[in-house]
Amino acid sequence: MLHALRRANLARRYLYATIAVALVPLLVVAAIYDRYSKQLIDTLFESRIEGDLDSVAAHMNSVLAGQINRLENIVDLADTASFFRARPAPITDHLLDFLLLEAESADVYAIALYDAQDAFVTAVPVTGVSWQPPATTTPLVMHDGTEVLGPILPSDAQPGWFLLRRPVVVNQIKLGSVALRMRLASLTEQMGALSEPGVFLPQLTVFDRLYLSPAGTVAERGPVLQRSKPVLPGWRVDMVSVDEHLGAPRQRLRTVLLGIAAVLAVMLSVLFIKMSKRLDSDLKPLKAGAEAVARGDFRTRIDEDGPGELGTLARAFNAMRRQLRGMINSRVDSERRAALGNMAAGIAHEIRNPLATVNTALYGLRAKEVEPERLDMYEEIADEIARVDATISEFLNYARPSPPAPAWVKVRDVFESLRTLTAAQLLENGVTLNLTGESGLHLRVDPAHLRQILLNLILNACDALPQGGTITLCVYRDGQAVVVDVADNGVGMDDETRAHILQPFFTTHAGGTGLGLPMTAELVRSNGGELQIRSALGAGTQVTMTFRGQEEAP
Repeated sequence: MLHALRRANLARRYLYATIAVALVPLLVVAAIYDRYSKQLIDTLFESRIEGDLDSVAAHMNSVLAGQINRLENIVDLADTASFFRARPAPITDHLLDFLLLEAESADVYAIALYDAQDAFVTAVPVTGVSWQPPATTTPLVMHDGTEVLGPILPSDAQPGWFLLRRPVVVNQIKLGSVALRMRLASLTEQMGALSEPGVFLPQLTVFDRLYLSPAGTVAERGPVLQRSKPVLPGWRVDMVSVDEHLGAPRQRLRTVLLGIAAVLAVMLSVLFIKMSKRLDSDLKPLKAGAEAVARGDFRTRIDEDGPGELGTLARAFNAMRRQLRGMINSRVDSERRAALGNMAAGIAHEIRNPLATVNTALYGLRAKEVEPERLDMYEEIADEIARVDATISEFLNYARPSPPAPAWVKVRDVFESLRTLTAAQLLENGVTLNLTGESGLHLRVDPAHLRQILLNLILNACDALPQGGTITLCVYRDGQAVVVDVADNGVGMDDETRAHILQPFFTTHAGGTGLGLPMTAELVRSNGGELQIRSALGAGTQVTMTFRGQEEAP
């Protein structure tokens, strides 16, 4: 849907936005009214229903308390404990008479005896019904030290019931347990007085998944108006609405608001369809101009007298056309300069032959010379030839760098070799070289390229530390990438210098060629890395090289 909205024309976007602005407040008002009117209705009933619900819950608690007291009397009988000890002996006459007397209650179907493993033993009076509730589906809670199992819903064979079961414990040893098979309706019928037919009805809710009517049968769930205090853990009485006629005015107002919203949406749609057609006709010249630019024709000019924003867009398009033409011309010039650079690299390569001849002749002259002044002159000439040769080498390396030969390189070894290689110059400049990070990591790069890269950066950092300072080499893993940082606390660079530092032949040092950093960046790129420079005046410089896709070395 978001993709379709982006592809829609401008008028259609405005249509969507206007409909949203116009309809959303209307719908919000309808929702707020619906919410607060419902709250008002709930408040009117709350004061009346809340007290009645708590009263019914108290009556249910009273019924349960009486039956639990009856169960405690049976459990505390000495004959009950004796029965479990003497098993498989039958129930004594005295215990049988007592159980029959207790079972005469209208709320009790029968009394059952279970062994220590809660397996059914016998019932008084004897019945043919099942005494083992389904363990996986029957709710079980504890109340006043008594297990409450159920409720078990009514079926064709038997009415609804639940169990109150309490253990028989002697000397902290469970001998068995006694259970009362309770009539479910003894609890649910307590809710009968709360019924208001056609308006609301009470329901006994068990763990928010079983809902019982006052008759003890499964009830259909409806909107809950009020809840009572818990009768048992997970058991409560809910007052449920069965008729929405009290909310009829609220429904009518909601319908009116939605009707107004629909009419408004239709009117806005018609308006913006007309605007869309007008906008399409005004945009045709711009489309034609864009197609001309795509064909490479930068001479086509768009009329800038269009209405409002269209005129502004036409002027911006013409400015873009001019800038694009200038940029392409600049790119052509850059490529031309690159071609000239390649040609210059070829010419520079040929300079080495005469230089070699001059150097050989100089070596012969110097070998036969005995005068100190001429020897000094020959030494100076040899130094200049070496400097020219080094400059040519650097120029050729930048113009045609050798392709990398990747291999696994241990970063610690490269760091240590660079420390040894630069020790004299670092000591002379008063610079300290720190090696930190996970130096045991391996990099799959060209070893010679990596040494050249780091050497160039260390030497550049030394130039930025005329008064001495610290250079830090740090390597660490970042996911599947290995990052190498070279940082110094030297003079740093301003924004303009940093913007041109990677351009060939740009240098801030007298006698420099301006090829060191460009060549370093090219070597990093050829080895699959990325180079980033951060610097500020007086805050030093940090060069970060990220080599991605670096798995662990084999």
